[in-house]
Amino acid sequence: MTNPFPIRPLLLALALLGTMTAIPARAQSPVATGAPLTGEVVLNRDIEVRIGPSEDARIVMTLKQGKALNALGTPRGTYWTEVAIGGQPIGYVPADSLDPALMVTGRAAVGGEGPRPPKPAAGKAADAPPGSRGAAVVPREAWDKAAQVPAQGYVVAAAPISATEILDNRKRRGFTLRKGDVVGLISAANGEATMALPAGTRAVAPVQGLVGVVAPYPLPGMPPVEPGMLYGVKLGEYVSYSEALRAWKEFTTGPGNAYRDLPPMVWPVFRGGRLLYDVGVAPFTRLQVDTACGTLAQRGLDCTVIELDTF
Repeated sequence: MTNPFPIRPLLLALALLGTMTAIPARAQSPVATGAPLTGEVVLNRDIEVRIGPSEDARIVMTLKQGKALNALGTPRGTYWTEVAIGGQPIGYVPADSLDPALMVTGRAAVGGEGPRPPKPAAGKAADAPPGSRGAAVVPREAWDKAAQVPAQGYVVAAAPISATEILDNRKRRGFTLRKGDVVGLISAANGEATMALPAGTRAVAPVQGLVGVVAPYPLPGMPPVEPGMLYGVKLGEYVSYSEALRAWKEFTTGPGNAYRDLPPMVWPVFRGGRLLYDVGVAPFTRLQVDTACGTLAQRGLDCTVIELDTF
């Protein structure tokens, strides 16, 4: 089977431009709202780089949308920002062609295993109640196994769950989803989920204890993140998988161009007897998610941060 996560070196950059109801394909740069950029940035469109801060200056190169750069500053009285690649200045681009970039990086976790759940506070049980958080990240190996079969998002068991495998129209077999098992979701109704198992069969189980999976870790092309609590940023919520997937595609062809080679970060949420789908980006450390919120606040937008379960 073709690996669903093509590995290629990439600078995973996010210009967080989403809202709770829609994700625009193109957004206004903070420069246009009076906030010139410095530091890590990403191009929000194809652009010509000029040798000076003027439309009449000679073109030195052309860069594609999604290219990561470093903004060195915007000369007073101009709408041109000097940019660099790898610390080397290359010229000037229109200030509104740049969006702030949030790099998702981190030191490798102990043993290269990825994130670990935080230690419980004194007097608190080690395991939180099943489904206490609305989303999770899972080890790459578990995700790859589940992704062998098509599904409308993936879920992970937050605790042992009694389930029934449907072998054919007549035969059924009881089994237990172990904590950390990842399976594909087909549908959910009346408090029961229908799931696609890696063996190619289907199974049913209560939704209680199932948590939607945002992404695997480590992300393709990136090092493992630091151990400890991880977070995600929710960009929107939708009533169907197809609508959520459409929003993800709009995001990755616009401001989230750097995520275009990753699997869709669309995950199921069971709420009040309803099945909904969230769209967002993860995982982030506390510092990274704070930076993301600062980017959103700069645009006058709300920041919806979610805590992630890790397995």
